Amino acid sequence: MPQEFKILSGEFEFIGEGGVDERNRLSLSKALSTLKERLAELGDSLDALYFRVYINRAGQILLDPAVTIPVREMWLYRDPVALAKVREGLSEAAKGDLRDLGSFAKFADDDIE
Repeated sequence: MPQEFKILSGEFEFIGEGGVDERNRLSLSKALSTLKERLAELGDSLDALYFRVYINRAGQILLDPAVTIPVREMWLYRDPVALAKVREGLSEAAKGDLRDLGSFAKFADDDIE
């Protein structure tokens, strides 16, 4: 199933070149080390990364780094209002804008609608 894709920047940097080995593998170690440096600047790592692979009619291949979202968390990304509230809360927490609202234990047995 084709996915929509948008190139976010047309500025590509030449990293290196390589050939395909006898098992049809291409080493991307130079590209990955550069990507690792750029992700570190964002506070991320390669740990949870996978790549979406695209090819155009000219045979050029584009690797788009991505992360997976667990199915149980997908609802959040489909609900822009809830996502905005979560991002707002994370932003406030990062700034230290926290306040103790006390215990919510009295609500533990309440029925959820």
